[in-house]
Amino acid sequence: MTKQRIAIFDLDETLTKKGTWGRFVTGTIKGKPLKWVPFFVSTVFSQILYMLKLGPREHVKENMMRWALSGRTRADLEKLASDFADYEVGDGLRHRAKMMIEKHRAAGDRIIIASAAVDLIVDPIADRLGIAERVCTKMAYDNDDKLSRKLGGMNCYGAGKLTMVQEYLEQDPNFDRAQAHITMYSDSRSDLAIMRWADVGIAVNPSPRLAKVTEQYGFEVQDWDKE
Repeated sequence: MTKQRIAIFDLDETLTKKGTWGRFVTGTIKGKPLKWVPFFVSTVFSQILYMLKLGPREHVKENMMRWALSGRTRADLEKLASDFADYEVGDGLRHRAKMMIEKHRAAGDRIIIASAAVDLIVDPIADRLGIAERVCTKMAYDNDDKLSRKLGGMNCYGAGKLTMVQEYLEQDPNFDRAQAHITMYSDSRSDLAIMRWADVGIAVNPSPRLAKVTEQYGFEVQDWDKE
């Protein structure tokens, strides 16, 4: 039986040159000085708690949402995200990102983006790249269609990303892990669990922490910024 070939791409600093979430959020409060102080204080405080293992990572996202985005309507946020995606796909991707996606598409491989970034950002970027399948952190909206202060589910990060990808694939009755060949592309050591679970882990412009373990785990290293 021919194995189903699946290529999974991380988004931030793998397909894109820079992280998306922080830039998107701070961009929404430009020219709003009264939001800056509580935004940064809350964000830094929740980040410190996370680093000290006194709070979950999703609180960092939720505090950023609270001080920069809460109260905005879904339509307003989707317009901002659409403009952001236009820029990212136009000028924010690594040089070889589109080429690698097209290489897998031409081979008939199944292509998935798996990202800790929120669906608000991931969906329009994936749309522009022609990638229909996405596994990412979900945002939630209140009854009046305004952004909730809480995420809509699990933060798609670290071991949670592997769990979410597995659950996503297992919903497909045609998916059989034993008959699948999976390649995972990432820049970050936070994706170690899913890279080890994949048949092939490829470190794309790896962070220093990921670079230290590429040889240990047999990950190929690729530079997508080369001409």
